[in-house]
Parts: sequence; C-alpha cells; structure tokens
Amino acid sequence: MRSSQLVGSALALASTVLAQEDPVDSKLVCDASNFCFSTYTDAGSGLSFGIALPSKVQDPYDAVISITSPVKHYWTGFAWGGNMVWNPLTLAWANGKTTTVSSRFAFGISLPQAYDQAEYTYLKGTVTNSTHYTMVARCRGCTGWQNNEDVRYALNGTGTTQFAWAYGAGAVENPASNMSAFNVHEEYSKWIHDLGAARNTNFDAWVASNLLAPAATSTPVVSSTKTTAPTTVVTSVKPSTTPVVKGTIPATCAGAGSAAFQSVLASGWKATKVLGGLTNPRSIQFDTLGNMLVVQSGKGISYHVMDANGCVTSTKQLIALNSLNHGIALSVDGKTLYASSMTQVYSWPYDAAAGTLGTRSTIITGMYNGGSHLTRTLLLGAANPNLLVVSHGSNANLDMASSTAKTGRAIIKVFDVTKIPSGGYNYVSGGYNAGFGQRNDVGITFDNNNHLWGVENSADEFKRTINGQAKDIHNNNPSEKIHYMGPITTPNEKWYGYPTCFTVWQPSDFTDKTFKVGDWFVLTPNTTFNDASCNSQAVAPALTLFPHSAPIDLKFDADNSNLYITYHGSWNRSPTTGFKLVAVAMTKGADGNYKPVEPITSTTAAKDIFWNPDVTKCAGNGPSFSSGCFRPAGLGWDKAQRLYMTSDTSAGEVWVLGKS
Repeated sequence: MRSSQLVGSALALASTVLAQEDPVDSKLVCDASNFCFSTYTDAGSGLSFGIALPSKVQDPYDAVISITSPVKHYWTGFAWGGNMVWNPLTLAWANGKTTTVSSRFAFGISLPQAYDQAEYTYLKGTVTNSTHYTMVARCRGCTGWQNNEDVRYALNGTGTTQFAWAYGAGAVENPASNMSAFNVHEEYSKWIHDLGAARNTNFDAWVASNLLAPAATSTPVVSSTKTTAPTTVVTSVKPSTTPVVKGTIPATCAGAGSAAFQSVLASGWKATKVLGGLTNPRSIQFDTLGNMLVVQSGKGISYHVMDANGCVTSTKQLIALNSLNHGIALSVDGKTLYASSMTQVYSWPYDAAAGTLGTRSTIITGMYNGGSHLTRTLLLGAANPNLLVVSHGSNANLDMASSTAKTGRAIIKVFDVTKIPSGGYNYVSGGYNAGFGQRNDVGITFDNNNHLWGVENSADEFKRTINGQAKDIHNNNPSEKIHYMGPITTPNEKWYGYPTCFTVWQPSDFTDKTFKVGDWFVLTPNTTFNDASCNSQAVAPALTLFPHSAPIDLKFDADNSNLYITYHGSWNRSPTTGFKLVAVAMTKGADGNYKPVEPITSTTAAKDIFWNPDVTKCAGNGPSFSSGCFRPAGLGWDKAQRLYMTSDTSAGEVWVLGKS
C-alpha cells in the first residue's frame, strides 16, 4: 500500500513535455555584475529557486542552483526533471550557520539514493540565519542524466522546462552529513521555468569569483553508523507453531557486521545477518551452484558466493544497471538470467561458475512508464521452464482504466521465452493473462502443484460513501490479499476485483451494512454496481491480511505447509503496521489444491516470525533508517532450505533465518 502517497506526487509531477503556450513562472533577477538567475518564488511555502547557466548550453553543461527556504522547512528538494523519480535531485537543509547540499537520485518509490554523477561546489551566499537557509552551488552533472530507458536525457538550456520542489515533514537524521536520511515530503509543487533566460556570458568568471574557501562538494561520502545490536538474534518471546525449517543457521557470518536494528523472533527461531552495506536490496535468486544473486534497486545485481554454512565468502557486481529495481528470475537450466526495469525485461546468457554474463537482450517492452507502482516481478518454474510470469501493478491508487485487461496494468501475464518475437514482446499486446484486477501483486510464487499465487498491496485513503455521506474507513480497511491464480499453462481471464471491489478487514467501520471479514465492498454502492456485484463477478482472495502491511514477497516452504510473506510496512495507517516476516499455515484440500488452513474470515492466520520491537516507531516513507526499523523485502530459499530475507533500508542487509 505504501507507495500511493508518494506516487500521488510523482503522478502530479510526471509531465515533462511542455506546450508552447504554457505560462512561464520564473523571473529574471540580476546582480550588480550583471550575472543573472532565472528565479522562481513560491508565495505559499516561501521557497525560492534560482538557476544560472553558461551562454553555451550543449550537453553536458554546468549550472548554478540557488535554494532559499524558511528554517521551518526541515529540508528542501529540487527535481531537475520535474519528477520524483528518474532525475537528479538537489536537497538542502540548515546545518548550524551554514547549509548542506545533498546530491540524490530516486530510482523507485523509496528514499532517494546518493547520486555520484553530480558534483556540487559551494558558492558564496551559502548560509543559515535565524529565519532562512540558503544554498548556492555550481552543479556538474545536473542538467543531463540517464533516463529509465537507459538513454541519455538533457535539459534544453535555450527553452522552458518543468521543475518541481518539495519540503520535508521532519528533521533530517544528521544535518552535517550530505548522506543523511530524511523523511517524506510534507508539500510539493511544480512550475514552468525559463532556462533560456538563465544564460550568462560571464558564467565561469562569476563562479570563480564566488567560490567558498575552501571549496566543498557534495560528492557522497559513505558514513558509518555505530550499533550495539548483535549479528545473530535468538529470542523466545512468542510461541510459534510453524514446522521446522531444514538447514543449519550459522551462529555468525564473518564480515557481515552487526545488525543495524534491533529485532524480535518467534520462539525457537534464529536469524543471522549475512550481508550489509547493500543499496536497496530487493529480490533474491539462488543459481544452480548455490550462489546468491541480489537485485539492488537503482544499482544492479550483485553475485555472492556462499559457503556450506550459509555465509557469504565473496561478492562482486554482476550487473551495473541502475534501471533494475526488483524483478529477477533464472532459467531452469541456470544458463539464462532475467531481470526487469520499470518498462522492460532483459535476458543475459549466464555462467554460474564464473559469475559472468553474455550480451544483453531485451525480451519485453511497453510496460507503463511511471505511475504508482514501478516494480515488475518475474517468475519461472521448473514445470513450465518456457513460461515467464510478469506481474505489473496499477498506475495509481485507483487506476480505473485497469478495470479492463487491455490496459496491461494491475495484471499478471505469461510469456513464452522460446518464442520471443523480433524486438521482444510488447507487454500490453503480447503474452496471455494469468488473471487481472490485482492492484499490485509484487510477490508471486508457485506451489508444489506449479500453481500461481500472489500477494496484493491493496488501496489507501478509503472512504465509504452512502447517500452522499463519506465515512473514513482507511485505517483498518481494505485488507491486503493472498491471491490464488492456479495453473499458468492456459490463459486465465478471471477478474480479481481491482479497481472496484475490495475486502473488509474491520467490519465495525461500516455503519450502513453488516459485513464479515473478507466480504467484498465497493466505495460507493449504486444501482448499477454494488457490494453484491463483486460476489458474482470477482474472484475472492484465498485469504485477507492486515491492512496497509504492504506484502511484497512470498515463498512456500518445501512441503508447502507454510507460506512466508514479507510485510514491507505501512505509511497510510496510524499507528504504523507491518515491517515484519510472517507465516501462513497451508494445507492440501480434498481437490488436491493448496489453501490456507484458516478461513477467509480469520484475522489471525498470519503468524509473526521476525519483527521490529516497536512498529509504531517505524516510518514507511523514510527516513532511510525507517526510524530505527528494518524493512523486509525479498525472500529466497537456498538448497539447504534456509530462508534468506533482504531489508531495503539504507543499511542494506540480508538475513538468513531458520529454526535454532
């Protein structure tokens, strides 16, 4: 669920193609030396942004940026491409009597990462006083960048463009550090800026005469964080009825470092940190030789050789490609690696022993560029090694157009990788459906019958409207879902409810009708479509999960007696929830298909396995340390049936879990 709030702003800021008649909001402001900034001031926030350029603006070219903000705004951000994601971001915040500039780039809906392709040099005027802070710097690398299609993009320095600003809702973690974590924005906006007016013939001379002494840059410097948390966590504070997970869990792993955050485990379980210092680690894939591949969002894929104890013995970067953000799969023979960006799926010939790749091919294109949900999860199974499953979320909290499968959003599709057409499949028109109307099934997996399952991040900010009266029900409704889709060998044209039908978690929130947990409801019942319509038209989930938990991966254990699910954590609930690993007990029904042991009306089916001590202190939108919480993301089993889990905070950890 968590992405909707952030992406609402991404949608609002998304347009970068400007019509000629768009009004220019910036004004020209020149100093006594006739050096001019094209400047925009927002009256409501009190923010002011100035851009100065050299006279020649052929890519690559420098820029001077000035940001002035009232001190009441904890941090101020400037987006060079007018977007939340996929463009350089300049952030500034007060630091004593001066101001810190931070170079960032967001590759997904998460805390923007340090961006080392832009270099800042502080200039005179960088200061903080009792009312305002101002940052002035020359930036090299801000006016051009690699976009999400792996193509160079550069600002037209002779025309107009859209910029965007935001300011923070809370204090940064360490004002003196340009690598500091910071929290989600409180407000944002956009404007049209005249870059042509910002050009100066005396650009280089002005910069040289305004250098601070000594010169400083915001090239990111990795800072260390002291922690007293142990590498291995063993606790017995909560009973667990889950069966034993096979494999020995190491007592400690050399070089892994201490845990970044405190944690709690179910009785009889053990968790050991095996890796740290990764960049937004997401999905895990073990290859045929037992090497662990980890997708690091905004960076690429890393290759980790494992020892018999389950620890990492060596690490290297397998793929350096910052458009990769989540999806990974490996062919059954282990010779082809697949990974996904927001818009494309790639393949490479893969040598597990050498840890090397061949030439990259693009096998799927045409996935939605932008929107609320940016990950495209991939899945291959041994039973049907030619069929690649690709999950694609909606483009908004309520993406009404996705009520039809033809949009290619809020859908799961299947592609035959032995029949890839020239130029690759188009996601929207190619392949066939494995179900649609799944808002954002980030996690997908197969059971032992080779049947497809998924976990859905359901919607946010809900109000139930009856007779024109809207009642807020968002805190404990709608529930997240576990979907059962079945076999993937033939098309599945069934509809799973989104964007119209949702499931109840807390029936008492509904005052117009009596519901049970798991019942369908719509936001605004009418004579054409109402709650009952969902019963006849939509496929009910196999189980509902606690609202706003944000489940993003799921894996069955070897005998399918448990389904393990990572809860990435909430932003749209008070107090927060999620930020843990849970297990749902499963059984095989009389029809031979697997199903949850507990009924859809249950609110206790998901049992806590690994969680944060005080989830109310966790923050789903940041800062990067989530206020001292780990954030479960990807899951993977090694050959010894040890369960590995990533945590994608800035600490970037991988854990191995099992029965102690």
